[in-house]
Amino acid sequence: MKKRVLAPFVLTSLGLALTGCGGESSTVNEDPYKGIVTYTNGCDASYEKCLGFYVDYPVTGLNFDCSTDTRNHFTTKLEGGLASGGCLIGDKAKFYIQGSQSERKIVLGDVDLNKIRPLKVRGQPAAIGLIDIASAMTGKTPASMDMSDDTFKVMVGLVRVFQAIGVEQNTHQVGDIQPIELSDNLKNNLKDLPADIGVADFLDGSYIEKLKPWLNLETVDNASAQLTAQRLIQQSLVNIYSTNFLIFSGANVDIQGFTGKSDLNTKNESIANMYLVTDRQGYTTGYAMQWIGVPQKVEGSTIADSLLKFLLLNQVVPQKLDVNPQQGWISPLTRKISNPLIFKKDQTTTDQLSIYQGTLLNNTNVAGTEYMYKRATGATTAPTDTTVYGKWRQTFNGDQLSGGIDIYKTNPANYLDRRVFMTKNTVKTGEKYYFPLYANITFTFTNPEVNPNTQTLGIVIDENGDIRTNLGRNGTLNSNTCADVDPSTYIDKETGVQQYRLGTTGTAYINGDIEKSITLRMILANPIFGSLDGALVGLNERLVVTPTSGTTNDDLNKASVSSGGIRLNLQRLINEQNTSSGVNITSWDGDKTIQATWVNLQAVYQAIYNNTDTNKDKLTTEQKELAKRQQGTLSVSLPQCYTVKTK
Repeated sequence: MKKRVLAPFVLTSLGLALTGCGGESSTVNEDPYKGIVTYTNGCDASYEKCLGFYVDYPVTGLNFDCSTDTRNHFTTKLEGGLASGGCLIGDKAKFYIQGSQSERKIVLGDVDLNKIRPLKVRGQPAAIGLIDIASAMTGKTPASMDMSDDTFKVMVGLVRVFQAIGVEQNTHQVGDIQPIELSDNLKNNLKDLPADIGVADFLDGSYIEKLKPWLNLETVDNASAQLTAQRLIQQSLVNIYSTNFLIFSGANVDIQGFTGKSDLNTKNESIANMYLVTDRQGYTTGYAMQWIGVPQKVEGSTIADSLLKFLLLNQVVPQKLDVNPQQGWISPLTRKISNPLIFKKDQTTTDQLSIYQGTLLNNTNVAGTEYMYKRATGATTAPTDTTVYGKWRQTFNGDQLSGGIDIYKTNPANYLDRRVFMTKNTVKTGEKYYFPLYANITFTFTNPEVNPNTQTLGIVIDENGDIRTNLGRNGTLNSNTCADVDPSTYIDKETGVQQYRLGTTGTAYINGDIEKSITLRMILANPIFGSLDGALVGLNERLVVTPTSGTTNDDLNKASVSSGGIRLNLQRLINEQNTSSGVNITSWDGDKTIQATWVNLQAVYQAIYNNTDTNKDKLTTEQKELAKRQQGTLSVSLPQCYTVKTK
């Protein structure tokens, strides 16, 4: 379980647990690798000076050299489902494909790790996309995902090579991304090539013919490779995006977070938190909790005026602002916010909040201030392009507000192992497949006063690995039918019921003969969900819900709540085709399996307001009931309509 906190002077946030140095060069008079353990796939990522990374296409045996290591040659290794490697922070990683007994090679790009991630983020290896390798080969930043763009064209060529190897090794079907191995025997066969293969060959298309003595690329058509390349690029944005209240080390620190104030001199100030999930098709859904008002200083308080806004947490009723699923919020090529993300309290109202500006730095966070920018990038000066800063604006009851925002991007998604995630597109004729998977998730409320004490939500994990509802007729939260939806309207083709995007899958997990599971992350952000509206499922985060100056684990636990990761175990379904009791849902604590749980931050924040003495006499029945729905447990079953299919 990760803890998401931010101490402006202590830097304990996951998003900003940054070490090392980058962006500047210096003269090194000794071996920079002195004292650092290296393996076949690079330096040990536990060392502060080592930047662990992974290549987004899961390829074992991809050669790379680190620019400051003049003695060793490395290859990527599949670790925890990631094609992992490591070089010193600030190195250039030279990628290529070459066997130990072959002079011939496929020359790939020299990726500048300073541009990927100039500082180390503890617990988060840097992601190097095939698009980054292609960009290093062409020397150009990609501008579009079509074949008129040189860099994208080169990436498509790389995808085609890896896909053809996968087909030859019988590891996957065309279009499916699965692990492949560049064994030394395979790479040694490059000796049959008349010349090395480089960027010019990928640009003019001659690589297809020149590689024929080594690999048959005709097994993968160009159109399929393009679609796979686009999916890989989009996958880089499949994450949880959130803001949190902050940990500050003193009462007089001016901080940003997700805050702002009125532009019309109404004296209104705003504080907010946000929880979003972006799925594999690029849709973002979730919600923000916001407090707007004129903060009233408590008598005897020594808090700085700049921090008075955080008193709103106890002084005004929190409002929930939902995101109607929106595609293309952040550009996967530029990492800039390209389409404002819209939040509304009611989708029928004209009042709205929009996050309209910002750039993902290091592909991990958006900074709202110069201070946070410097912390995230290691820069010593402010950015020349101020549009990198996160900005938002809002219309609210005749007022206009604006401010800055710090956003943290965590929990990236990975490929879905075909031993678990089997669809008609990823299996061969005659093989069984299990997705789309229809399931009923039962939410049990911890507070026995909630009536009814359980609610069952129908969900579907579709063939893309994304999750939607399977709602029934007449407003029921689950259905006894297992039908498709219209892809453009999301209306159920059999019942005519409107369905909704909920989230996505993270990765597949295999533990011998014990477990074949898939991780889920969902955010329920629509009044249609009734008492479940606001539930967070599987974020795998510990979320700070109240500002605090505490730094001990006990302090942080008191100021935070957990949205534990969850796994849907399909072992018996896959092994026995057992549709009556073939699935279960669990969480984990290290290597220990524990009960799957959920949390509702809308209810948590309402409870904070309700428990303030000055508010207790003015609470409505609705506010009291909402505060009871803070958390609970999960269980799962398959609906009777679900069947295992054969291609």
